Amino acid sequence: MIIKTKDNRELKRVSRWIQIRHNYRPNKRNSLWYYVQDENGYREGRKGYNPENGLYLDYFVWNGRTWAIEQFYRMDVPMMWEEDGKLHWVAGYDSENYYNPILIEMDEYGEYVRVYEEV
Repeated sequence: MIIKTKDNRELKRVSRWIQIRHNYRPNKRNSLWYYVQDENGYREGRKGYNPENGLYLDYFVWNGRTWAIEQFYRMDVPMMWEEDGKLHWVAGYDSENYYNPILIEMDEYGEYVRVYEEV
């Protein structure tokens, strides 16, 4: 499905709603270890990082790959569109693939994502 945003960009929806999963016991062998956070949202190596009260990793699985929610840059000026009488917007874009990033939309409760590509 091709969507035209309010700023005239075109996005291709490439997934249905995908549930965000939570790992409350990540270990250093996890391929997404770089994105693991402590209870205050700090990553390893950052000032204030304190793993004593536990760690977590929010992620989703799409297209045979696991994606950390934290690997998506938040969009300060989101791409928005209207669909079925509701306003939708891209919440973030992939920080690892600069030339062909995927973009995600989050549901209103932060429990699901949909994946998009820019056309």
